[in-house]
Amino acid sequence: MTVKIEPITLEQCLDLRQHVLWPDRPRESLRLAEDNDDTARHFGLFVQDKLISCVSLFMTNNDCWVIRKFATLEEYQSRGYGTQLLQQTLAIVDQAGIKKVSLDSRRTAIRFYQKSGFQICSEPFIKDGVEFVKMQRYTDLSLQ
Repeated sequence: MTVKIEPITLEQCLDLRQHVLWPDRPRESLRLAEDNDDTARHFGLFVQDKLISCVSLFMTNNDCWVIRKFATLEEYQSRGYGTQLLQQTLAIVDQAGIKKVSLDSRRTAIRFYQKSGFQICSEPFIKDGVEFVKMQRYTDLSLQ
């Protein structure tokens, strides 16, 4: 099977975000204020030219990248594709010299992120009826 990871458009992201994360919401409601920011980066993982996973990256004011709206089609979950996309995304961050990456993880995805070096840094909180925790990862371990 041919697998490739490459930049994608916001429109491609929106379709997958809606299908995987919030199928009961209108597509346009899944746009983030940051989506059109100059620092916004959207990446997709394709299997046989089918987009099956996407992630969005945003730079904050304090030299930290934030991962938002990571989505993988359910039938492709637990098969290593999301991990491939996350690892490639983290490599891009590392190459840029950014020392910290943060995200809000659904409770069900905590172990997925921990396997890539993320640590929980908040108490659980509810957002739109779903339980999340804040997580972060440092490339420079002296910053932890």
